[in-house]
Amino acid sequence: MRTPSTLLAVAVIHLGCGGKNGQLESTIDTEQATRLTEKVSADGQVEQQIDINGDGQPDVFNFFKPRSDGPRTLTRKDVDLNWDGHVDVRTWFNPDGTIEKEEMDGDFDHVVDWVDHYQGGKRVLSEVDTDYNGAYDLFKIYEGGKVRRRERDSNGDGRIDYWEYLDEQGVVQKVGRDVDGDGVMDVRED
Repeated sequence: MRTPSTLLAVAVIHLGCGGKNGQLESTIDTEQATRLTEKVSADGQVEQQIDINGDGQPDVFNFFKPRSDGPRTLTRKDVDLNWDGHVDVRTWFNPDGTIEKEEMDGDFDHVVDWVDHYQGGKRVLSEVDTDYNGAYDLFKIYEGGKVRRRERDSNGDGRIDYWEYLDEQGVVQKVGRDVDGDGVMDVRED
């Protein structure tokens, strides 16, 4: 079960990872953070481990792709939010530095329950497992940085059966439901 502090931690990391135009914004105090190791992996990437809380264990793992024509490029960032030795947020980056995808474990059970997808550095889709059963049941579709549609699988059969269409301010304008279980909207309310 998510506690308010867990939700806050996820929100802070989620918002802290993607900044203006989906670009990485560092929220780490580099004066206090300590780089533990930096090594080249089998696939040629440089893995950097950083200890945020000073306990001698890595809390942030940065993966860089070396480039011959400029500085290395961050390809992935893994973060252990609660310092239990398990990654809670994993973020992938495009070669231009914009976020491509982000996975989060909001209840710290070592299972991903929220995935955000990005195009051109802007979030376009969120997949959420709201009941923590291992299946995504809420899908948020974004346009222009705002949620414009929410789709739900409310009965866990793997099919969308509830739709909400939102305006620019996030107010629900239309609702649709599938009442016969075929995955097609049967009832629409404006």
